[in-house]
Amino acid sequence: MSEEGEPIIEHLSKKYGPSAAQGFNDPNSSLRVMGRKVGIEFNNDRKIVNTKRAHALVEYLKQEQGNDVANQFMEDLYKLYFEDAKDINDESVLVEAVGKYGVESGQAHRVMAPDYLKEISEKDRQNKLKYGVSGVPFFMIYPNDGKSRPVAFSGAYPVEVIAEQLEEAADV
Repeated sequence: MSEEGEPIIEHLSKKYGPSAAQGFNDPNSSLRVMGRKVGIEFNNDRKIVNTKRAHALVEYLKQEQGNDVANQFMEDLYKLYFEDAKDINDESVLVEAVGKYGVESGQAHRVMAPDYLKEISEKDRQNKLKYGVSGVPFFMIYPNDGKSRPVAFSGAYPVEVIAEQLEEAADV
């Protein structure tokens, strides 16, 4: 992916053909309908961008402030990207977003520096291999017993399918 990213419609056309891009613009597509049900209005003016910097900040927040804060930051990133069509590869956008969580500009820039990105990318690659991550979104549901392996699956599934996975994890 280039540093500037690529318009999403152009990307979809290249990767999946013109019909995919046409379906993407359909206001009644399953993605848009599911999004509206949970209060998301997808903005099609966004670009496909590299997310390594954003992921590095998420990992940093996990280490420094815990999963709850990192998850909230991820929610902020989703809104910035999917609804506001912001470039979540742009350092100034990310510095502003993570500043809400007390991360100073200098520290955010250090986290997004090439050496740290390389380290985070390697850890991410190892985790994906370990858990079989093959797509996004990716869910890991930890059973109540704290001992069993988590139930893991990827993809945008209907609520019923996710509910079944939660029930499976609860039965362990």
